[in-house]
Amino acid sequence: MADPWQRAYDFAVEVARKAGAEIRKASESEIKVMTKSSTVDLVTKTDERVERIIIDSLKQEFGEDTYAFIGEESVAKGKPCILTDKPTWIIDPVDGTTNFVHGFPFVAVSIAFAVKKELEFGVVYSCFEDKMYKARKGKGAFCDDERIQVSDVTDIHKSIIVCEHGTNRNAETVNKIFSTMQRILRIPVHGLRGSGTAATNMCLVASGAAEAFSEIGIHCWDIAAGAVIVTEAGGVLLDVDGGPFDLMSRRMLSANNDVIAKRIIKEIIIFPVERDDAVVSMK
Repeated sequence: MADPWQRAYDFAVEVARKAGAEIRKASESEIKVMTKSSTVDLVTKTDERVERIIIDSLKQEFGEDTYAFIGEESVAKGKPCILTDKPTWIIDPVDGTTNFVHGFPFVAVSIAFAVKKELEFGVVYSCFEDKMYKARKGKGAFCDDERIQVSDVTDIHKSIIVCEHGTNRNAETVNKIFSTMQRILRIPVHGLRGSGTAATNMCLVASGAAEAFSEIGIHCWDIAAGAVIVTEAGGVLLDVDGGPFDLMSRRMLSANNDVIAKRIIKEIIIFPVERDDAVVSMK
């Protein structure tokens, strides 16, 4: 039986490279910044242009009405953020916009594909590293065509944990984020790290460079592609309270195994965030 999604997967890799080349080119010219929801949540003309390049390329290849799309910039402009049974592309054109604006060299193109609300494949292209991470459900995870797998560390004291600050600067939220980091450091672990891009962080877990990554306040487009890559590399995905992973919840823990995941969960101080599909679900 023919594989129905191989062509889409291969094309996603091609489009991610094309988008990454556009980002590298843009980094050499003047960066024009517009503020989105906060002073640390930035969007550039590059984000908008790259998302158009990705979506237009997909529509040209597969037709206007074949698939649905969830794109970061499209949602910011009022498009719905909901998964249906229709095959859906989930796109973050520039994951790590703040990095891009400041010239910090971790920026990724993230493209995921869901079928009947289940993630089928994910592609993460780390533009400035020129690393292509990719995975298909049931077929393994790869970086530049070499198979990758999570680390075999089970001793939390020998782990590196990835954390991010997010964009919420509410004092109570900031205190909870840093209290979580302090609790993890006091375990103690080998160290805390953060690249500034959720997609890249998840690929670090998938490739064995870190043992876990957790964040509250991320969006589905930040983590959809990475979710496939982590699980296909042998890792686990959970909610930050230990429950099942929910792509739309804006809460996620990815880890190399259940032992590390459950230990980190004990230290996470949870704070409320609105779901990505909250507006739709209230109708």
